[in-house]
Amino acid sequence: MKEYVMRPRYATEKDWPEVEALLRASSLCVEGVREHITHFIMVRDNAGLLGCAGVERYGETGLLRGLAVAQRARSAGLGELLLSAIVADVRLQGVASIVLQTKTASGYFARLGFAPINLSDLPPAVMRSQELNRPPADVGTLMQIAL
Repeated sequence: MKEYVMRPRYATEKDWPEVEALLRASSLCVEGVREHITHFIMVRDNAGLLGCAGVERYGETGLLRGLAVAQRARSAGLGELLLSAIVADVRLQGVASIVLQTKTASGYFARLGFAPINLSDLPPAVMRSQELNRPPADVGTLMQIAL
């Protein structure tokens, strides 16, 4: 198992093609992500993008978008590194909780401290996100963590 000791950095508009490709390869929704690309943290090596994660901010609530790790870098703790970097950043900006939706990783996020919530528990402002503005059957498990 490879261990990656790298510094996460913020994405720029130039990084969009790589971020989009990784999100699509991870079967994650890309709708609305580009508008928030500068709120994405990413890690790369010489071969390309290893992982990324972003947060859409809605007042004191952040919506986690696109936590993705390239296949070649999985099981090395990179997802946790990216999530920790995001949490540290948004906490300093006054975000009090992070919410997310997932169709396949609820166990993973539960191990990191996220708990399931209902759609009705979300602040109304968060519902403006394209991530959640789709038919209820297309929205996976909703989860939240207080920071």
